[in-house]
Amino acid sequence: MNGLSEVTVIKRKVLKEVATLAWQDRLGEIDALPKRLTQEGITNYRCCEYRERAILADRIKLALGAVVDEEEERLSAVVAGVSGHPIQNDDEPNIAVLSKACDRCPIDKMVVTNACRNCVAHNCVNVCPRDAIKIVNKQAYIIRELCVECGLCAKACRFGAILEIERPCIRACAVGALHPGENKIAAIDHDKCVECGACIEACPFGAISERSELLPVIGFLKSKEVKTFALVAPAIAGQFGPMTDWPKLVAGLKKVGFSEVVPVALGADEVGKSEAEELQEFRQKGKVLFNSCCPAFKRLIEKNFPPLAAQISKTKSPMLVTAEMVRAAEPTAKLVFIGPCLAKKGEAKHEGNSLIDAVLTFEELTALLVAAEVNLAECQPVAGGAGGPSPTPLGMNFAQSGGVLAAVTSGEKGGETKGIAVAGLQNCQELLKKIAKGTETYDFVEGMGCEGGCVGGPGTLVNTRVAVRALRKATEKKGVA
Repeated sequence: MNGLSEVTVIKRKVLKEVATLAWQDRLGEIDALPKRLTQEGITNYRCCEYRERAILADRIKLALGAVVDEEEERLSAVVAGVSGHPIQNDDEPNIAVLSKACDRCPIDKMVVTNACRNCVAHNCVNVCPRDAIKIVNKQAYIIRELCVECGLCAKACRFGAILEIERPCIRACAVGALHPGENKIAAIDHDKCVECGACIEACPFGAISERSELLPVIGFLKSKEVKTFALVAPAIAGQFGPMTDWPKLVAGLKKVGFSEVVPVALGADEVGKSEAEELQEFRQKGKVLFNSCCPAFKRLIEKNFPPLAAQISKTKSPMLVTAEMVRAAEPTAKLVFIGPCLAKKGEAKHEGNSLIDAVLTFEELTALLVAAEVNLAECQPVAGGAGGPSPTPLGMNFAQSGGVLAAVTSGEKGGETKGIAVAGLQNCQELLKKIAKGTETYDFVEGMGCEGGCVGGPGTLVNTRVAVRALRKATEKKGVA
């Protein structure tokens, strides 16, 4: 657990406990779980253990795949409500605010500190467009009723005495989907949200989290009547430590109950070829082509830059392409995508056309492995167990920023395509603004919602640098993980 925040520790603890109860058919004990967890040490973060239990109960609801609301519903009743109703069949948002955990961070964005020296220039006063700053008792004073929080005063102050403060969640959200709601509790505008998960990582109080699909996956795996396939994203490289390679991962997932394990990099190979063909068509039209593999990037364009939406590649994402491959051979199988991305949960629900039955992050997979008492590093590969076609290094490199661009342009002699790879939703948005205005032009734009690409996703287990090194080693060996 070294290097992990307490928020992450608690989140993963809840996932592991819920997964264990489900795996052992002990969900009847779920009502006692919040009290047990506080007795085991999760009691030092709130005003009292009763509030901590209430917050834990909401976390457990999300781990069960339920929607968090203000009703004090018993967790056993929640279990009964979600049984047989997987997330894929509802339209509820996958990311939610735990109102009991929200600290209601101060919303006064511009703050004058004691560093104010009552300088002669008074640049802060002069630059304010609303006359909202006065000198009171030899110090700058902001009139809140007039301030529009434009930030010009902070930029003008030579002493840095005026700070621009935003809620961590609001600052992290590139699309402006977070705002102070009722009683100053953070609220998500789901019409703007692209489900990138940046707000989850940013909140230091753990007040924002996502719904899990652990329960339906465990149901699939324990069923004797259905085959369950694991579709594993190439970003898996290095996530479970240097002692776990692709053959061990396959062995471990089969030990848990998956019938087959399929690398999604196979679908990425096909996506690279398809988008390369699209690129030629778009170049002839003099238009830029945007990649389609990152659902957060796609939604950013669709919601914030609708005139550019027609230029998003029509090729399906590697997840969906791989699912189509498997579905053609196994039409009745259950397909579970395993990756680092929260936005994939929404993509599976809204774009998957029933191709994907559930989505697990690497964090959720860890909880499942713990529940089943499977240690990947100790798993012994079975002869022929990791068989089947192998993806190319180009497909595997879809996991990091620049990988899609490299794959799409791999057949070129060099210099034919003016392309750019940009990672991080804020960076993507800034580039799209320039393209929309016509100040920058490209033939192909690879956009990734997470810093560093998929390897920097919110559902990962290791930092981006470690993941990139592991991916490089995997591609050099022409393996998968």
